[in-house]
Amino acid sequence: MARFAKALLWVLALGAQALSAQAPSIEPVLRAELAFAAQADRQGIRRAFLTWLVEDAKVFKPGMVTARAHYGPEPGDPGHLAWYPEAMGIAGSGDLAWSLGPWTWAPGRDMAGLVHGHYLSLWRRQPTGAWRVVADIGVPHAAPLKASEPFAPWDAPPGRGKPPAAGPDPAQQLRQREAALAAAWSLKGGLALLPELARGARILRPRAQPLQADQAIREALRAEAPAPGGEPAVVQAAASGDLGWTCGEAGPDATGAGASFLRIWILEGGAWKVLFDVRLPIPKSQP
Repeated sequence: MARFAKALLWVLALGAQALSAQAPSIEPVLRAELAFAAQADRQGIRRAFLTWLVEDAKVFKPGMVTARAHYGPEPGDPGHLAWYPEAMGIAGSGDLAWSLGPWTWAPGRDMAGLVHGHYLSLWRRQPTGAWRVVADIGVPHAAPLKASEPFAPWDAPPGRGKPPAAGPDPAQQLRQREAALAAAWSLKGGLALLPELARGARILRPRAQPLQADQAIREALRAEAPAPGGEPAVVQAAASGDLGWTCGEAGPDATGAGASFLRIWILEGGAWKVLFDVRLPIPKSQP
């Protein structure tokens, strides 16, 4: 846990530098993320997640459930969970944001981490002005050799502050993109995702650090067999029409296994592209 405590101090210092050059609207989300992690450190997983996730937030275990269904019952998840954001981004309208970073789980607060991974969370500004998590997903992987290095906070693409161009509702556009991707996935498998990826996109899969290199992404997607793509259960877009997210369950494939997925979409060059794609296998149901 000492390693994560040092990393958290590093993030705070880094965040102060990054925010000085970025629009200030990302700062409340960063502070919310750090407060969330600090509460989990002090008071435990269940209490922190019930505080910072809206009741119907989507979590994946690996199937999709609501936060209330998963974290509500006592005694809650045992152990100690620590994390910090290595990158964050926010919509031009300042109502939707994402956070990515490493996590570690240990049996107790002062014990060495036994499980490591990366998380991806979606934050939405509530009517009260507070920021809360509306979706949270994570993948496990081997312990990294060194702490994650951040990349520059993503901000809205050129045209920030301008109203969305007249046309279809952004959420409806995302549903259409998801339908096309699902149809292609049923024929090509994971390779159907390749033409949909944004510049600098990352994909998260169990047992692997977030993949960004073209060849690594291609190899990972090639291993994912054709299967019904699945209709997203949730589709949300920012008011500015430049950031959105989708999630749901897909499959089963030829072996009977399914998968849950979460994707973050951004508007790039006037077209919706996938910035992050996370996929968790759901084992075949036992008869």
